[in-house]
Amino acid sequence: MRNPRGLYEKFLERNPAYDGKFLTGVLTTGIYCLPSCPARRPRPENVRFFDTPEEARTSGLRPCHRCRPDWFYRGEEWYENLYEQTTDRIRSSPSAFTNIGDIARAAGVSRTALNDLFRRHAQESPAAFLRRIRVEHACNLLAAGSKPAEASAEAGFESSSSFHEHFLARTGLTPGHYAALKDSDEFVLRLPAHYRPQETLAFYGRDPESVSERVSVTGLEKAILIDGSAATIQMAIQVMPFGENAVCRTDSSDHFAAHEAVVRMLGLGSDSAAFERHFGSDSLLGPCIVRQRGLRIPMTPEPWEALAWAIMGQQISVRAAVSLRRALIAGYGVEHASGLRAHPSASTIAALDITDLRALGFSGSKAEYLIAAATAVSNGTLPLASLRNLSARHAARLLREVRGIGPWTVEYVFLRGIGFADCLPSGDAGLAQGLEKMHGERPAEPAVRALLEHFSPWRSLATYHVWASLKTEGE
Repeated sequence: MRNPRGLYEKFLERNPAYDGKFLTGVLTTGIYCLPSCPARRPRPENVRFFDTPEEARTSGLRPCHRCRPDWFYRGEEWYENLYEQTTDRIRSSPSAFTNIGDIARAAGVSRTALNDLFRRHAQESPAAFLRRIRVEHACNLLAAGSKPAEASAEAGFESSSSFHEHFLARTGLTPGHYAALKDSDEFVLRLPAHYRPQETLAFYGRDPESVSERVSVTGLEKAILIDGSAATIQMAIQVMPFGENAVCRTDSSDHFAAHEAVVRMLGLGSDSAAFERHFGSDSLLGPCIVRQRGLRIPMTPEPWEALAWAIMGQQISVRAAVSLRRALIAGYGVEHASGLRAHPSASTIAALDITDLRALGFSGSKAEYLIAAATAVSNGTLPLASLRNLSARHAARLLREVRGIGPWTVEYVFLRGIGFADCLPSGDAGLAQGLEKMHGERPAEPAVRALLEHFSPWRSLATYHVWASLKTEGE
């Protein structure tokens, strides 16, 4: 047996680096713990040390419910479970967590460890996570009929001014105007300072012959599925003395769902201001970031559309992928009275045969992959709509379990469909091309990772700035 005195001294440090090196059994409580366990340290005469959980259990001890050594010895899932259990508690009652210290205490870790946990599994800071969840909680309350003051208090905002500020930044509306969506099919979103609508319009205008979107230089109209029915969203960018607005109209009966789709399409969840503060003078991307100030990542109205697009885009040109997408929507999308068609649902694609997609120009493997993904989404094996609530690593593992989904597809779906902030599709040809223009030589995938590593936890925005730079160098 190793030196108990030396192990006890390490145990006192609560250093996670020792986790997996040894276990500490506490005879007075009958439990065994990791070295990093946040519980109060027992006296040395009440401690025994073990090499494995099996040894500790053989001695009649049970695993600690705070540090969960049984989870740790199963691997990364221990941290995933800790993150997911902690964030589930926050979602259920955000007002119970007044600050980051409350979250750290609930998780049983230090603030430093909490920051590391959220950076790895949420791809955002604990403070940013808490602000986001508070706004989402308030949205649900307002949609259910609560008054703004009630929603603010129940969501945990410390003041009405803080509530209005964060709510407006994430939704483009004041709480009062959001509540009024129930009876209004038109809403005007206040866009952030320096907002760049051209990237959103370019993304949705990538197919001039699209059967699901109509895009102009000042706005767009798109057909989407809401509650299984085709609806349209019309969006016009309006320049005002104080900035820009997005004037939106929908014919859906669910105005809250339409608003959520617009917020995703406009990329209002991107934390561009923080990214620009950190990297505006960066030697690699600084000039690009300054030139493209205000850039945000436009997302698809819902995650399935991003996953379907990513699968269609694997190993082919954008032009070929656009053609496949158009054929898919024309063949199986839901027609709207306007003549536009909404992207087909996962359940619609899951019901198809490979020959149905082959008739549209899909290769056999691409047809197989798309149907496999649609089946996983429709039967719940892949809970695509709720992946944002999981650890990013857990979500990636669930995606990779679907046949035909590899690292590039996972990162693209995270970036464009889920909203994770630290995505890096390092094998992307456009990313390599953009970095070549900035760096002077075309980097291989490992070099792409090395070049963009220090942009973590904002590699999604770093990636998007590189992509956008391919089209904005002349601005």
